[in-house]
Amino acid sequence: MLRLRTLGGLWIEKSGAVSDAGPRPRPLALLAILAAAGAKGASRDRVLGVLWPESDPERARHALSQTLYSLRRDLGAEVVLSTPDLRLDTQQITSDLAEFRAAVAAKNWTEAAALYVGPFLDGFYLADAPEFERWTETERAALDSDGLRAIEFLAKECATQGRREEAAEYWRRLTRLDPVNSRVATSYMEALMALGDRTAALAHGKAYTDLLRREFDAEPDRSVQRLMVRLREVESASGPHAVPPAAQASAVETATTSVVTSIAPVLMSKSPQPEVRPPHRTPLVRGHNVLLAAGVVGLSIFVAMGLRSATAAHAPARPVLAVGRIRDLGAPDSAALGAVLSEMLATSLGRLNDLQVIANSRMLELTPREADTSRSALTDAARRAGATEVIEGELIPLPDRQLRLEIRRVDIARGLVRGGYRVSGGDRIALFDSVTALIAADFRVGAPTASLADVTTHSPIAYRFYEEGLRAFYQFDVYAASRLFRSAIREDSTFAMATYYAWRAAVATGDSSQNWLGERAAQLASHASDRDRLLILTHVGFGRSDPRAVFAGESLATYHTHDPDALTRAAQVINDLPRAVALLNRAIALDSAVGTRTSELCRLCDALDLLTTRYEWADSGAAVERTLNRWTALRPDDPRPWALRGDWIIGFGRRAEAMTAWRRYEMLGGNERDIDLASLVRNLRFDDFSAVDATCNEHLADADSADYEQYRWYCIIGLRMEGRYREAVALNRDGRLPGSDRARHVLKPDQILSAVLDMETGRELNAADEYLAMYLPRATDPHAPEGVRARTAGWVLTLSATAAAAGGDTLRARRLVDRIDSVGSRSLFPRDPVLHHFVEGVLLARAQNHEAAVREFRMALISPTFGYTRINYELGQSLLALNRPREAISLVQGALHGGIEGSCLYVTRTELHELLAKLFVAANEPDSAAAHYAVVTRAWSHADPAFKPRYDAAQQWLARASAHRETAAQ
Repeated sequence: MLRLRTLGGLWIEKSGAVSDAGPRPRPLALLAILAAAGAKGASRDRVLGVLWPESDPERARHALSQTLYSLRRDLGAEVVLSTPDLRLDTQQITSDLAEFRAAVAAKNWTEAAALYVGPFLDGFYLADAPEFERWTETERAALDSDGLRAIEFLAKECATQGRREEAAEYWRRLTRLDPVNSRVATSYMEALMALGDRTAALAHGKAYTDLLRREFDAEPDRSVQRLMVRLREVESASGPHAVPPAAQASAVETATTSVVTSIAPVLMSKSPQPEVRPPHRTPLVRGHNVLLAAGVVGLSIFVAMGLRSATAAHAPARPVLAVGRIRDLGAPDSAALGAVLSEMLATSLGRLNDLQVIANSRMLELTPREADTSRSALTDAARRAGATEVIEGELIPLPDRQLRLEIRRVDIARGLVRGGYRVSGGDRIALFDSVTALIAADFRVGAPTASLADVTTHSPIAYRFYEEGLRAFYQFDVYAASRLFRSAIREDSTFAMATYYAWRAAVATGDSSQNWLGERAAQLASHASDRDRLLILTHVGFGRSDPRAVFAGESLATYHTHDPDALTRAAQVINDLPRAVALLNRAIALDSAVGTRTSELCRLCDALDLLTTRYEWADSGAAVERTLNRWTALRPDDPRPWALRGDWIIGFGRRAEAMTAWRRYEMLGGNERDIDLASLVRNLRFDDFSAVDATCNEHLADADSADYEQYRWYCIIGLRMEGRYREAVALNRDGRLPGSDRARHVLKPDQILSAVLDMETGRELNAADEYLAMYLPRATDPHAPEGVRARTAGWVLTLSATAAAAGGDTLRARRLVDRIDSVGSRSLFPRDPVLHHFVEGVLLARAQNHEAAVREFRMALISPTFGYTRINYELGQSLLALNRPREAISLVQGALHGGIEGSCLYVTRTELHELLAKLFVAANEPDSAAAHYAVVTRAWSHADPAFKPRYDAAQQWLARASAHRETAAQ
């Protein structure tokens, strides 16, 4: 089925893609006329009068016959019914115009607004048909009215319903479509104010005022002026204040997209590399050619009709650029090659460090697959990505195997052509080098010193596999994406970005080749553009725990402030919490404008997830819940934040709220792979020992081999919490089920759990030996990246030193401190470089130097919740010895807010409850102490004899506290 698109342009789609037939302008114009006529059709005389008004009747009828024949040939179907009146055959071709009018008639404003993506036949014209232009303007005016009415209706409806962000987005769309309407301008500013974004509202008002003064020599309406005065008064009254990242992003977007700047391209000098121009405009010279790179490419530059030259005194404002469709008119499959050409030009422009260029992968992510060659869809993707100008054009074949590349820069807000470039030559790479140099000169930025060939692939086939791989990757089909990226690598083994995405796909699928692919991507990073090089080094470096990733991340954050992927990756490696939060908030602000459909890849969710994690590590409960609320507001149908909410709330003992969050997660389509296993983990964190025992008794006996290993792991954690170490050791070593003589010899003992159990049952030196035995394989694993080796090696050395100190072998622990320091410094993970401070603190505490121990423990503590909870425990013990319990309470509570695995594995929740009870007693808060002692007595009611003195102490304290309360009540 064919589909005619007339809103925002004019083209034909076949099966969701632009038809390869590519009808010529006049046949397309005929289809537009018939689409506008609707079911009743258009008379032949009317068609002839619009398309061939100057021709005699016979010649005009012949031209119509030829046009109808051309349509049949190009489209392979009879799309026009030749009845007395011409009309479209709706069995063969549909149109967005008919759908739009039907939506308006039915008052389905949501559908109408979605269809109205731009003015009727935007950018389409016939040079020798003035009557067609007059007809277009008449139709356009009526359709504009309906389209704007639909969007305005939704804007007001959203505002009435309290959906302020959606309302602001609809008003912003209206400012793009009707930029000089004062009522629309004030409504958008008021919508921004309702969001608390005064800075962006003021920026839009200033941009609107500048536009009217420059384009029409007029002052804004009084309503705009009054609102501007009010905004300035509020801003003045509130004084200097920090602008939230979201407000900054909105203000920047408003200012850069609403102010129209006319640009005339400059002509390059005759030099191998384009020179950087001094701060004045070079007059446009028409009809001359200059040579670039020793005469490889002939250049000429054109300016689109209607543009004014910029003033001589100022360089042009620098836009945010995105590359739309670059059509290859010389290839039969132009749509596919066009995508390749777009990737090539985006990569080439990405080398301009002083210009913001949207990555082509970002454009692919935001463009629906069924509309990936649609001009309006690409323009919309560019707008949603934060671009202010989109670059489009054609690669045209010439005689003698020559090519001409014609490029236009189009202002997204108004659809005006801001600059044009035409270059000719025989080599595609050289053509893109030339256009990039021209654009660099136009904006007075430094041009690349090397060729595009140095930062990308020469192979069009590799490009095609890569582009298709990106589409699959952003459609969640990572297995297909992996195959395509590997095909691209087979075509060109030095293709850096294909290797990088192959690594990402391997990580997503758990493929064992991920280490090799990551290493290879890092090696090839120098063969990519600057943005892509930094992205590879940051992201792969983070995955490989490479400290050098921080430097790449800092550069990403500094030079690519409009790229949410760059900002998110930078935030992954920057340990400074306020800086990381600022970067993530900006990424979220940029990404929240691209849409929140759950079916899309949610890069926004990655940033929100990382922001939630950073707040969790800081044990900032209010900030975690605020971020999750923000997530659910932006994506109300997304189950993921509800799962995170439940996992976070559980650490605070808020069982009812946590269960409500998990039920919401399931209602939205989330699911647990093993519901019973998930329930077991939650009950462990709820300290619900009877439920834990019931689940373990059932599943340890019946679980298959794969599930048995997981149940064994968590059930041993539960047995440790209950002080039932003899049963835990028997389960781990012999497979003996708790409370039974039955044994399952299906698994070897877990190495980590063996050491943990030895450490906690008085065999500390055995544990120290076991941990040390784990060191060498981890430190010398040839398949693991150096940073990962350093991370794991430093960790097991710390565990060994901790056990050695606990067992009294302080000399062995002391000898390990320097090695832990040296190894930890080679890991990116923030915990590792400071672990040696923890061992120093343990040794000082053992020597009863608690004041110095506290200083060392504080230097080692990077997170109260997910760092290394043994640090919280030892720090609490030392502060209790110093009679400073209040300093310790929040830190020890933080350890309970985290999980029960990873670095939270090495002290039990019951021991943390016991310590908190002692701290609250010392702080004279008996009610809180009683709550924690109650957990201790429930946990250790069936513990090994070694725990009886501690259990009795808790029972006795609770009895005394109860007696005291009764006496006080009397």
